[in-house]
Amino acid sequence: MNKYLYLIEKKINYEINYDVVKRRIDSNTVIYYLSCLVDSYIVNDLIKGFMIKRNTYLNGSVIKEENIDIIVTAIFSGCLLLVDNDSYYVIETRNYPTRSISESESEKSLKGSHDSFNESILTNTGLIRRRIKDEKFRCELFTIGKESKTDVSLNYIEGKANKKLLIKIKRRLKSINVNSLVMADKAISELLFDQKYQIFPKVRFTGRADVASIHILKGYIVLIVDTSSSVIIIPTTFFELNEQLQEYQLPPIIATFDRLFRMFCILIAMYLLPLWFLICLDGSFTSDTFLLIENIDKTKLFIQIISVEIFLSVIRLASLNISNMLATSMSLVASIILSSLAIETGLIYPEVIFYCALSTLALFSISNYETSKAISICNLLLVVSVGLFDKLGFIITSTMLFINLVSIENYNVFYLYPFIPFNIKEFIRVIIKKPINKNTKNN
Repeated sequence: MNKYLYLIEKKINYEINYDVVKRRIDSNTVIYYLSCLVDSYIVNDLIKGFMIKRNTYLNGSVIKEENIDIIVTAIFSGCLLLVDNDSYYVIETRNYPTRSISESESEKSLKGSHDSFNESILTNTGLIRRRIKDEKFRCELFTIGKESKTDVSLNYIEGKANKKLLIKIKRRLKSINVNSLVMADKAISELLFDQKYQIFPKVRFTGRADVASIHILKGYIVLIVDTSSSVIIIPTTFFELNEQLQEYQLPPIIATFDRLFRMFCILIAMYLLPLWFLICLDGSFTSDTFLLIENIDKTKLFIQIISVEIFLSVIRLASLNISNMLATSMSLVASIILSSLAIETGLIYPEVIFYCALSTLALFSISNYETSKAISICNLLLVVSVGLFDKLGFIITSTMLFINLVSIENYNVFYLYPFIPFNIKEFIRVIIKKPINKNTKNN
């Protein structure tokens, strides 16, 4: 055994790792691979072909390589190393263990396709390739992480994607210097977009191949991270984060109504409860229409609202951490305890439960989970501001939240675009879904 081959065996821990396989074909030829990451049929066919007629292995994806680090990384990625007379060939034999393709749980659709991404970068790329057969479609591969060596695929259409944005994304990907990227898409999104302490999400994820494909056709960039069942769409805005798949499958008028109503629900989720709280404290507005509470102690009302908000948040959090079979029954029991028992004992006013529940229901209409959590935090901040500082607190907190939204920027794309900066043509496109015809672009 030559020194070069000895170093390879040492780096892949041949004598320690049970899944590292070494097979000698003849006196001059030996192969190395990981049994858990290769396609056994391809490996067997390769060995049979090589034994029958030498050099048959050169058919297919084969690269002659001399760099030992690249060779070791390729083996750990599922490729096969063939050593023949001191020549080293890396052969594509990858077949990652993965679950079958199924419908996305968070982005369900009544019509259209029901396939979604899984944890295999090859499968996810294939789902997009099936929908985009353009010769300008690009899939560039990057390897990130000193220890994990995670594969990241940059997908776009040459000529449609913004060139400056492409250059910036590639530069950032190459400059990432971390030990591991085990948390996959979420970890890389924080590295690329500087999420830090910003409560509003700066990245859009999707688990559907059709959504990713239509955005690539529009000129967006899509990042596929191996071991992740969702992909990253770049760039994104607040309005795009709250798009729903049904918009592409409904008639234009109905889709437009849904868009407007969803934006209205966002306002309800954020402002309804603090505004009602502010009106109750003001005392000058009296009407049974709005279920106002008159002559109540400010501290008592504030404590009741915060208590109900915390209770509803606990229910929502608990529903995510238990099985689907128990989620419904748990929610029903918790709701009965909150609504019936609390009202009958006089602990909480019915009006408080009504407005808190309505605000929480509006949160569920927001398609993006991270956005709904951010809106929930903003709602709580506004309630606390009203409870502590009345009108002044509401005005200051609302202004600060608006300034925060306006200041968010990703690669020269403003978060509230096309509202700020205002672009009337794009704003109309965001609000109104146009009918599809031969002269209409994807909308």
